[in-house]
Amino acid sequence: MNNENIILEIKNLCVNYGGIKALKNIDLSIKNGEVITLIGANGAGKTTTLRAISKIINIHSGEILYNGRNIVRRPPHEIVKFGIAHSPEGRRVLAKQTVYDNLLLGAFIRNDKIEIQTDIKKQFQLFPRLAERRHQLAGTLSGGEQQMLAIARALMSRPKLLLLDEPSLGLAPAIVREIFTIIEDLRSTGMTILLVEQNANLALKIADRGYVLEAGCITLQGSASELITDERVKKAYLG
Repeated sequence: MNNENIILEIKNLCVNYGGIKALKNIDLSIKNGEVITLIGANGAGKTTTLRAISKIINIHSGEILYNGRNIVRRPPHEIVKFGIAHSPEGRRVLAKQTVYDNLLLGAFIRNDKIEIQTDIKKQFQLFPRLAERRHQLAGTLSGGEQQMLAIARALMSRPKLLLLDEPSLGLAPAIVREIFTIIEDLRSTGMTILLVEQNANLALKIADRGYVLEAGCITLQGSASELITDERVKKAYLG
């Protein structure tokens, strides 16, 4: 792999929760413009990996290199400034704020007010349903609309790398298709995406490469086309 094209590289990453080793010497890398997916059962360490990258949690040891710079000692707001945005599991929208205010808060690291307004208009074009509900409290949105808002809010920081954690969780199939169409649209713009997704079939269909996590360890990796035809992956994750 051409090192000059790698936007994120994780080396020997270990994360502990008390006495439990949640991640054990994880190695992975992402090239600019790639969509990478992490596959695994609940509790395998997928969400922990994303939280470690965005510094929501502390790591025990290892390196996280973003454009060649080790970011493990940086606070979360600096991670966003560097160009990494996180759309978290469970959406985590600010329920008592409007859709519009949630988007404004997504741009908290920026002070270019005119450009922020331009980007809000872009999010409303990407997510027309949010435009219709711009003055509605986020807590009154449907689950699918909250997921759209979570992604749109992450995009407001103008990230180079987007971390998406379980975007389809708990959503109806029609809404899931809509969300994944949006992810494919983002991919077509050159956005680099690290995707954690319970629906391994869907994830592998839009990803370039994937990693399989089991009990905090990477047990398989390869191109999406290799993993989707791998008998072990099919048996464990594809049904």
